[in-house]
Amino acid sequence: MTQAQLDDLLTQLPHGDGFRFVDRITELDAGKSGSGVWSVDGTESFFAGHFPGNPIVPGVLLGEALAQMAGLVALTHADAEQHAGGQLAQIDLRLKRPVVPPAEIELHATLVRNVRILTHFDVIARCDSKLVAKGSLTIATVMKDAL
Repeated sequence: MTQAQLDDLLTQLPHGDGFRFVDRITELDAGKSGSGVWSVDGTESFFAGHFPGNPIVPGVLLGEALAQMAGLVALTHADAEQHAGGQLAQIDLRLKRPVVPPAEIELHATLVRNVRILTHFDVIARCDSKLVAKGSLTIATVMKDAL
C-alpha cells in the first residue's frame, strides 16, 4: 500500500479527533499484521490529571491504541467488506514500564485467528525500543447481513 492509502485507512477508524491514537501506519501486511505510531508530546488533556507534575500515558489508553491498530489490520482482512463495524470485546494486557512524554509509542498488532465475528490479535507496544505493553485482544465485528 502507498502512504496515501495508509493515511486514508486511518480515516476509516470510527474514532474522532481526541480519541484516535494511531497517528500513522508504518507497516501493513493486509489482514495479517500492522505497525503504527502514537506520538504524545505531553500537552494532551488527559495528562492534566494523570499525574499532575509527573505525567504518564494511561495504560488503558495504551490498550485502546493497540485496539485501534488491530482494528486497522482487521479493516484490511479479506472478508472486511462484509463487516459493518467492530468493537473491542476482550483485552489482556501486561504493562511493563511507564511511558513518559514526549514519546513515540510503536504499536504492533498481529492477527492470530478469526472465528466468525471474533478476531483475536497479539499486540505489543514499545517506546525507545523498550517493551512497554504486551498482550492479546479480541475485536467483535458486526456483520452487514445481521443489520
